[in-house]
Amino acid sequence: MCISIGIEDLVANALIESLERSGKREVLFRDLDKYGAKVIKVLDRKGEQAVLIFSRESTTQFLRDYSNYFEAFSSGSCDGIRLKPGVSADELWRDFRGYLSTDVMLAFMDDEAVQELGVSA
Repeated sequence: MCISIGIEDLVANALIESLERSGKREVLFRDLDKYGAKVIKVLDRKGEQAVLIFSRESTTQFLRDYSNYFEAFSSGSCDGIRLKPGVSADELWRDFRGYLSTDVMLAFMDDEAVQELGVSA
């Protein structure tokens, strides 16, 4: 069976790790790409097939569906997603990690993957 990882899980888990490890409340799209690729590699090493669903269309839909949590931002030539004020790591854990399999959750938390976000592992 192939695991599908949507942008909502990718962004939420990237921001959980960034927030808990460094207090950082935003992530650049280029770092999300690298993080997602590393998460897929971690799962592959465990014998799990996974695919990342991360496109312009899925991003637009994600920002519309989860606008109470996240917002897009642009800083010069860098674009990304940040947490809205008042959103906590606990809320993200509750709403975006409770349903994940252990293997997928551990891949999101993997130190090598998290390093791709530019935060200490």
